[in-house]
Amino acid sequence: MNKGKILLITLAGMLAVSCATDTVDQPGSVALDATSAKLINTSTAALSGELLLYVDEAALEQFATAEGSRTGISDFDAVAEEVGGVTIEPVFNLAVDGDAKRALGMHRWYVAYFSEDADVEAVAQKFAKSAAIERIQFSTTVVAPRPEATYVDFAAATRAEEGYYNDPLLPMQWHYTNTGNKEITPIAVEGADINAIPAWDIIKGSKDIIVAVMDEGVDYTHEDLADNMWFNEAELNGVAGVDDDENGYVDDVHGYNFSDDGPLTWDLAGDTGHGTHIAGTIAAVNNNGIGVSGVAGGSGNGDGVRIVSTQIFSGDRGNGVTVTARAAEYAADCGAVILQCSWGLPAGTVPNDNTFKNGYYSPQYAAFKYFVEKKNHPALDGGLIIFAAGNEAYTSSSYPGAYSEFISVTSTAADGLPAYYTNYGPGSNIAAPGGEYFRNAYTHYVNTGCVLSTMPGNQYGYMQGTSMACPHVSGIAALALAYADQMGKTYSVKQFQTMLLTSVNNINQYLNDQVKRINPEDATEYDLAAYYNKMGTGSIDAFRALMSVRGTVCVPVVAGEENVIKISSLYGDGTTKLAKLESVIVPDDVRARLGIKNETIFGDELIFECANTGAGVITVQLIAGGDMVGSGQNTGGMLIEKEIGIVAREGNVVDEPIGGWL
Repeated sequence: MNKGKILLITLAGMLAVSCATDTVDQPGSVALDATSAKLINTSTAALSGELLLYVDEAALEQFATAEGSRTGISDFDAVAEEVGGVTIEPVFNLAVDGDAKRALGMHRWYVAYFSEDADVEAVAQKFAKSAAIERIQFSTTVVAPRPEATYVDFAAATRAEEGYYNDPLLPMQWHYTNTGNKEITPIAVEGADINAIPAWDIIKGSKDIIVAVMDEGVDYTHEDLADNMWFNEAELNGVAGVDDDENGYVDDVHGYNFSDDGPLTWDLAGDTGHGTHIAGTIAAVNNNGIGVSGVAGGSGNGDGVRIVSTQIFSGDRGNGVTVTARAAEYAADCGAVILQCSWGLPAGTVPNDNTFKNGYYSPQYAAFKYFVEKKNHPALDGGLIIFAAGNEAYTSSSYPGAYSEFISVTSTAADGLPAYYTNYGPGSNIAAPGGEYFRNAYTHYVNTGCVLSTMPGNQYGYMQGTSMACPHVSGIAALALAYADQMGKTYSVKQFQTMLLTSVNNINQYLNDQVKRINPEDATEYDLAAYYNKMGTGSIDAFRALMSVRGTVCVPVVAGEENVIKISSLYGDGTTKLAKLESVIVPDDVRARLGIKNETIFGDELIFECANTGAGVITVQLIAGGDMVGSGQNTGGMLIEKEIGIVAREGNVVDEPIGGWL
């Protein structure tokens, strides 16, 4: 593995089917006789001793009441006996919200376990002869990530520089607020961040929002995560070894380990800390005087978003489709509204949405669909699924993130430009900081340009990857949902996705053959023209997202220059003078943060200087219906006010004001 690179979790061996374009009705990788046509994927990289069975409606009662491998269906039971013993289980937990799951056909999926010594292809062919089985899916192996992390010496990394919160490592988290400090990373550019501080001025989190981290297990004992972990009260106060809440899972206090079918783990041989690192970016506890900050980690007063760990990787063992499907289902059932997924299939191995939906990953898709349709928060009519785009420098996003109903996140470095490893192109929806190590003089590795977050065992460390970009979007989505709830606003999933994907800063202005970057792996120089219009809608901005919820238009301005805003362009049809610009109100904190000075009104234009990068809200006062405000001595217009969100960046393109979500 390359130094410092975080590999996206992959499904091994899928390259063998990378050219397939057929759906389940045309499974081109198998012979189309009556038996083989039931096999909806190939046995390439399949788990031994496991098959997923889609049962015919007429046989469901017999499967539901089966004892061991005995269903009472003669041809099926004969194969089970021939194999030497089969255990049959429903894939999904129908004891919770069973009607909704039945409506999605989830009740028809069963998993058959048998000896790992048996030929899984041969067993599948035999089961396919039973009329009770409508479809069969091999459980393709999911391989755990193997990232390399650079751990932080807490004492050495504590800086005298004051941060927004008192978390001592926050100044090193350039991905939240990038001051352009070259001591952190030589490629740092001021403003190449998610604009966190002005967003935190508005809202810091909400304990009513649950984010499911579907990954390695999260260290729920971590000093910087424990207070923001979701907990199952019935299990927390119940009897060890007993399913106190009768949800089908024993002792699932902070989540569940679907990989090992038991308690959460994070410190086995082969574990990397991946899940704990992601959880910290979303919800490390803020302002507690410890470690790092989280995007939606609250203020230290119990108001951070909650993390539930739905563990699908454990140690160095791979798992199959059954594990991922059950984990997504569980996330919905325990109240999660955001499903954070920093994993995916190798890019290019699933050719289109139909193949993903109907072919190779049908049970997984059914679980994702259930999550999207489950309403777990009053501000949203369903759930959000957010994926990493992949780390193969491939010209399309990997699936499942590339699927058109999910958000796929590409990665930028500390200079705000595409990270050398990021996937991009079709299926990629939005960019966020994922970090990039720097090779000083092409010999020394500097990892402070990667993303800093929590690691198991009360430690902290740097990782890079679209895996690290993804939780920035999940955290901002959580902040925006919290703000929507506070304001009493509600959204459909599609409306909220649209709002997120348009709350961005321009990245295309830099993506041309005149801008050069150095690949830290091999020290080669490359230009960025290939990324133009292929990183998604732009770089996500937390402040813009909250302004979209608020209904306040955001205007990009150039830091370090005099700026002109034509106020009439922000209302009406953008051309007609509907009201006279009377005055501007700049709050003291916004003035200080952005370095705003020399405000001048000239006609309907507001002219001012802005020294610093950042963001804030100003208010313009307008007179509607005259040149002066009406009073007892004269007839005049009405004094009205309009908020404007100012987003200052170096080199911002300001030809057109960018509207808010109204």
